[in-house]
Amino acid sequence: MSDPSTRYAAALERVRLRALRAAELGSAQRPERLAELAAQLDAVERALVATAGGARDGALARRLGLGLDELDLLWTTVAVTADPRLWPHLQRLGGAEAARGASLGLHALLAELDLPRSLELGLTLGPDHPLVRFGLIEPADELAWAARAFRAAPRVAGHLAGDDTLDALVAELGGRVRVPDGLELDDAVRDVHARLGRALAGPTPVLCAVDGSPGVGRRTAIAVAAAAAGRPALALELTRLPAGPGALERALAALTREAVLTGAVPVVVGVDELVGESGAAPELRTIASALDRVPGPVAVVTLSRGVELPVTRTVLRVSVPVPETAARRRLWARALDGRAGPQVAADDLDALAIRYRLGAGAIAQAVRAAVVMSGDTLGAPELIAGVRNNIAERMGGLAQRVTVKQRWDELVLGRDTLDQVKALTARVRHQHTVLERWGLSKKLHRGTGVAALFSGPPGTGKTMVAGLIATELDLELYQVDLSRVVSKWVGETEKQLARIFDAADAGHALLLFDEADALFARRTEVKAAVDRYANLEVNYLLQRVEAFGGITILTTNLDQSIDPALMRRLSGHVKFWPPEQDERELLWRSMLGPAVPQADDLDLEELASRFSEMTGANIRNAAIAAAFLAAAEGVPVSQALLERAARGEYASMGRQLGGQSR
Repeated sequence: MSDPSTRYAAALERVRLRALRAAELGSAQRPERLAELAAQLDAVERALVATAGGARDGALARRLGLGLDELDLLWTTVAVTADPRLWPHLQRLGGAEAARGASLGLHALLAELDLPRSLELGLTLGPDHPLVRFGLIEPADELAWAARAFRAAPRVAGHLAGDDTLDALVAELGGRVRVPDGLELDDAVRDVHARLGRALAGPTPVLCAVDGSPGVGRRTAIAVAAAAAGRPALALELTRLPAGPGALERALAALTREAVLTGAVPVVVGVDELVGESGAAPELRTIASALDRVPGPVAVVTLSRGVELPVTRTVLRVSVPVPETAARRRLWARALDGRAGPQVAADDLDALAIRYRLGAGAIAQAVRAAVVMSGDTLGAPELIAGVRNNIAERMGGLAQRVTVKQRWDELVLGRDTLDQVKALTARVRHQHTVLERWGLSKKLHRGTGVAALFSGPPGTGKTMVAGLIATELDLELYQVDLSRVVSKWVGETEKQLARIFDAADAGHALLLFDEADALFARRTEVKAAVDRYANLEVNYLLQRVEAFGGITILTTNLDQSIDPALMRRLSGHVKFWPPEQDERELLWRSMLGPAVPQADDLDLEELASRFSEMTGANIRNAAIAAAFLAAAEGVPVSQALLERAARGEYASMGRQLGGQSR
């Protein structure tokens, strides 16, 4: 293979010698000087022929289907743009006009093109010519195409000279996608790599749409497949685009030019981010148009399959799965090489692999976060903290982390309800054994997660139990902020929910949808456009709950309004009833802890009997109000204060109680 810098120097020297010869022909001709220039040109031509094998300009010509005259024109524009030795000769030939660049007339003069070749080049060179369309040469003015001057893009000159430094914009917004050393793959991921490899190596220009969770290896899969096909991969991350008009177009033009120069597979990342409030149809068309122009395979990376790019080429859709448990364990071990302290035992790595459904990128990110927070020597708690830090970041404020302070011994529930809660907890705790080790995951239609509905009147302990389950299973509890998730814009609600489910799935967090009837309401007959879009949101939610690999708890006061299709997908439906007499008494007693000063006249049985419509939340409010009254008056909590507080709570409930407090 020829040295690019040697060939580059020879090609520019050829243009310079041609300019000298043209200038000599335009002045008093000196035969000996013309003969000397002819000999020098002949030597340069022989050198170019000798270095043609594997040359970058030849590869570029094959990629774009360029003829010899078109490739020759490219070299003329490169020389005019990059070779300062050429300017004195060009000024002799064209005067000040030569400063604009190389026109077709100037190139025809230098290359000594005859009339047919000049006319053919003039007819083919236009806005759709590959050299112009991909930004390799740029017109310097608005004259007729035959009269325009052209300059080569600086990156083109660098590439032909052997400089592999990426275009600055492409490097800033993504750059090369590298294949990590020592990939840990399971059979499912290998199959994805093989499918992509066949598509990228095939003769059909294809768009590979690759989806999956963040950090699962979507870009890596493309890079592996591209490398197998003898191509690099270049990424453009749309989330990094600078603000301002034309930013997307400039970035796509730079990515396309790099792909044309190097034969790389362009990978557009984050198309999901453009699908939002306005549907982003113009931006999607811009991306699709740019990718359709690339003479070779292209790829996009998304979180979900919902993004449809209006391309004209064949589309291959591939989902990159989360690695299986054994592969995840190897990934943790590799990421922790030299960083794990002696307290990280083999059982800890097993637990991390079982608990967190993360890909290689997400595992590496968790380890980096743990190092930043705790230093280089890491234990299991530090690694868990690193995972949780990344979950919170990915939630993006759409769900809030809830810190649970209650304990199981503070919970007062009926026996049947408590048994259902314990059964749900046991299902989660032994999920890996039953579904993976015993192989019952194959019997499930889609996801392996647990979804439960807690229904009942307000204040009966639904949210508290969700928090206790999270504590019992050592999970992060995230309560979905419906005010930030639900949007009037079409598709925006689904996008926000996808972000929440993906983050929770990777971090093994428990998702709590409080007042779930606001999202999971019964689908209705379509009578207007708003009904259709509302039904689509419910459909999407049902699919995500079913496919979710973690734990979802939905609470509602109106279980009859929940869509029946959701009820069929539930792992459990726990009904919370208002407390009975003895349960209310226990609630009063548990609310008044041992540190609270209490008078001798307390009759909690009477309170439980008189205020029979109170739930646990109402009793808590009344007990706390009585404690504040006692502190303000400087006395212990008495029966009279409890009754005053209970009457106030009853009034806030819209209830009335006859008689006077003692």
